[in-house]
Amino acid sequence: MFLARIISKGKLQDVPFYIEVTPKYTESDVPTLVVGKKRAIELFGAENVHVLDRDITETVSWTYAKNERRVEYEEDIKKFIDKINQSLIRNVDYYFVNIFTEKLSFIKKMIKWIYSEKPKSVYVTDNHIYIYGGNKVIGISRCDLDYAGIDSDKVVEKISSNSSNDVFSDNDFLDENIRKSVRGNNIIMPYIRFITH
Repeated sequence: MFLARIISKGKLQDVPFYIEVTPKYTESDVPTLVVGKKRAIELFGAENVHVLDRDITETVSWTYAKNERRVEYEEDIKKFIDKINQSLIRNVDYYFVNIFTEKLSFIKKMIKWIYSEKPKSVYVTDNHIYIYGGNKVIGISRCDLDYAGIDSDKVVEKISSNSSNDVFSDNDFLDENIRKSVRGNNIIMPYIRFITH
């Protein structure tokens, strides 16, 4: 599933995998950017394509092609990708679990949920474990676990043993384009993985 679409006859660099790049336009509710003023006029008519306001509809906008105005083209592509990433961040509720201050009843519920059969996406870094499921990303510090005498590697192994959990790490999922586009915001990684698989 794609979260947005760029309509372009040429190939584009540094576009995250969750944004579709296609030469064909089909009407949909996903945010769409049409590359090329001429292409936008072909699709929507000259009366709907304005230089000062590049929004054609609520979900469709346009930018110049690289050969029309390169600087504006590059800026608009970057702004569009940033806008999609910001909407992702707004869609995800993040809750950091402090194992030192949380009530024991909450910790027990969380452990039960992690080992439940409900599908979850789990992103593991050197310092954190991020778990997406039920419209929330829960973050747990591996350093806190280790400090409390809980082996964080064993916790990751235990989480990985549940077939309902899709567990991945930096090497499994992230390429350079994704790293650039999310700018180190690891909170949304399990969410992106969950909705695109």
